[in-house]
Amino acid sequence: MTLTICTIAKDGIVLASDSRASSFLTSNDTVKKIFKLNDYNAVGIAGDGPLAMHFFDTISDDLNFHNGISVLAEQMRSLGKKRFDNFFSHLLPKDRPSLSILLAGYMLNKKPEIYTQNSNDNFVPRKSPTGFECIGIPIIANYLLNRLYDPEITIKHAAELATFCIKETSSQDNRVGGPTQLASLSDTKQYAEFSQDEINKIENKCDQFRLLQKGNFYPEDITSGAINSQDATPT
Repeated sequence: MTLTICTIAKDGIVLASDSRASSFLTSNDTVKKIFKLNDYNAVGIAGDGPLAMHFFDTISDDLNFHNGISVLAEQMRSLGKKRFDNFFSHLLPKDRPSLSILLAGYMLNKKPEIYTQNSNDNFVPRKSPTGFECIGIPIIANYLLNRLYDPEITIKHAAELATFCIKETSSQDNRVGGPTQLASLSDTKQYAEFSQDEINKIENKCDQFRLLQKGNFYPEDITSGAINSQDATPT
C-alpha cells in the first residue's frame, strides 16, 4: 500500500512517501512514488505504481507547464480520462485499477497549490484548502498534520513533519514502510530529491520525537524522554 504526503511550506513545497508496495503474498520496499514533472511541478502517487509510471510517460509530452498549476490539473483530468478509457475499455470504471495523484506546483502569481486527482472519478481535480494532502493510508497522517501543521513551517521542518507522519503510520500499519522518499521545490528552486544522508538524519530525528512523546507518560524514568510536552513537539 502507500502513504504519500504533500505540504506547502512558506518557502516551497515538500513531497514525501514511503516505498512499500504490498500484495497478499509479498511486499517490496523499493517502489518510487514521487516524481518530477518539470522543474517546478511534481506528483506523488498511490495505487498501481507500474501503471502510474507508464501513464505519466504517455501524457508528459502533452502537458503544458506555462499556464499555472490549475490549468495543469485540468490537463491531467482530460488526458487521464482519455488514457484510462483507452487502457481499460473492457472494464467498467468501478472495476478498473485505482490510481491516486497528488499534483503540486505554482499558479502564475507564484501561489503554491496542491490538487488531488483519482482515476475512480475521472481525475476530477480537488484543490487542497488546508496546505497539505495525504493519499494512500492517510488516517494517522491527517490527524498529525491537522494537529501540527502551520502555514509558516519551513521546507526543512515540513520534511521532518511529513517523515514523522510516515514513520508513525508505518509503526501501526505494515502496509506502509520501507525507506522514506523526500523531494522539494519552490517558485525559485527547481525540484530536487533529498539525498540518502539527508533522509537518514531526518529519520533519526523523528525517532527522537517518538521517544520524547513516550517519555511524557513516564516522568519517573529520566532516561526515556522529555520533561514537558513542549519538548516532544517537532519545531
